[in-house]
Amino acid sequence: MDSKMEKAQTLVQEAKGARAELSQTAFVGIATLSLLVIGGFLAPQSLSIPALSTMLPFMAILGVAAIGQHLVIQQRGFDISVAGTISLSAVIVTNFAERGAGPTGIVLAVLLALGAGTAVGTINGLIVTLLRVPPLVTTIGVNALAIGATVYISGGVPSAVPDALGALALGRSFGVPNTFLVMLAIAAFVVFFERRTVIGRQFIAIGTSPSAARALGIRVTSYGWLTYALAGLFFALAGVLLAGFVSVPTIMCGNEYMLSTVAAVVVGGNSLSGGRASIPATIIGAFFLTYLGQLVLSVGFERSTQDVVKATIIIIGVALPEIVRRMRGN
Repeated sequence: MDSKMEKAQTLVQEAKGARAELSQTAFVGIATLSLLVIGGFLAPQSLSIPALSTMLPFMAILGVAAIGQHLVIQQRGFDISVAGTISLSAVIVTNFAERGAGPTGIVLAVLLALGAGTAVGTINGLIVTLLRVPPLVTTIGVNALAIGATVYISGGVPSAVPDALGALALGRSFGVPNTFLVMLAIAAFVVFFERRTVIGRQFIAIGTSPSAARALGIRVTSYGWLTYALAGLFFALAGVLLAGFVSVPTIMCGNEYMLSTVAAVVVGGNSLSGGRASIPATIIGAFFLTYLGQLVLSVGFERSTQDVVKATIIIIGVALPEIVRRMRGN
């Protein structure tokens, strides 16, 4: 009888959570549509099919990296090393596979890049969970190490990706950019894993209340460092896609994703204090930011304005919940 009641309560909680995520995603979707309408008035050319088609790969790369940041934030963490990890993985691909490398050489270089990203994430996770060093401090330090490794491997000189990898990243399937399809596949997998597996549900439970999850016997520490490792893997994948798309990535190509990934999570309406969050909303947030950046340039502002906008979004995202909490307290 008790087990039936517990199962019923679990189903009710999951239904409430699903409704909350749907409402959150719908709200972000409406905000994005509103931005598109504004963009149509300010810069009609930004809504042309060629312009949107060109934008999608950049949005997809940000989306993949934002998923990694999303998972860390969902566990009440924060990962600045996204910048160094993306740069490191891009440089590994361009320096460990020659321009005319065949499939075997490219696959080995990509696996090495993904392994390096996972290693960076694992280091972050172990320091945060075992040594109890704050995530911000940890990931800033590890990011510096990743950038140092990037400069060492590259010698400070950008290199070109293998032609075959570039063709794959720039290519399209069924008229859709391959990078965008990769992002959709990753997002779908993560959503399924979180909602339909025991491990995924435990992951959400830890983000909601680590102490309660620990009391239930869930291995909170293991989930913690594995989350950072998985984030590092997604950051590295974003770096590989970025390298293939731009052909000759700079050694600091990951810098612009330091703010962007956090901003995408915030724009998606996800709380920076962890708990249940929506991957689809984060993906829409990535689209919102990418289009906003394109719109800023279309109306004649400088590229630096994008960073100001992203920083403002993050500040609002951090401050607004606290303001609301204090208002309710009064």
